[in-house]
Amino acid sequence: MPLQILEKTPQHLVAIWQITETTSFFEDQLPKEDKEYVNSKYSVASSNEKLQQRQIEKKLERLAVRLSVKTLVKKLHLDYTFLDKTPTGKPFLSENTNLNLSISHDFPYCAAIIDIEKEVGIDIQSQVSKISRVFPRVMSEREQKNAQNLATQTLFWSAKEALYKYADIEGLFFKEDLNVKFDSKNQLLGRIKSNILPTQWLPLSYHNFSNPNNDFVVVWL
Repeated sequence: MPLQILEKTPQHLVAIWQITETTSFFEDQLPKEDKEYVNSKYSVASSNEKLQQRQIEKKLERLAVRLSVKTLVKKLHLDYTFLDKTPTGKPFLSENTNLNLSISHDFPYCAAIIDIEKEVGIDIQSQVSKISRVFPRVMSEREQKNAQNLATQTLFWSAKEALYKYADIEGLFFKEDLNVKFDSKNQLLGRIKSNILPTQWLPLSYHNFSNPNNDFVVVWL
């Protein structure tokens, strides 16, 4: 399925991709370095059918998000190179390290954001019951009080994931160091408590969507 652009400026692009294609579709359009990296991480050689299917999905996610980044980079009239990662897992282009980008995936979707000028973070998340079960472990009492249903809990969870990627600081704790809230105008805000970054409330954008099987949200800044 073609890339769906969620936000666009001359310096900034956000998009999601619904994965309906085969692995060969993505491999045919990616550099060999991307293909070699994904193949080295996700083998489908398993006698367990469920495990094999999950590995196929993981591989598709990683291929699709790379083609998503490649497509967005070209829309900004830049050159795409191999998508590499720092020791903390932050993605970057091997020959264009000044470009800020972030990626996320939750089969059958992936999401990507790129920006020429400022740091970014993105996360995509489906509404699954396990979020409600672990919610108290990663949310403050105030956040728990403000998120009483699965949809809002998923939104807050995804917002903290996006903030974590934006910060790219080792040792951050979701419950203590990352905060989310709605302001009086119902704007979603996020805050990172760290002696490395300014402690301030940052505006977060989000997009809700559904397929026949589930509801999803993607959050970015």
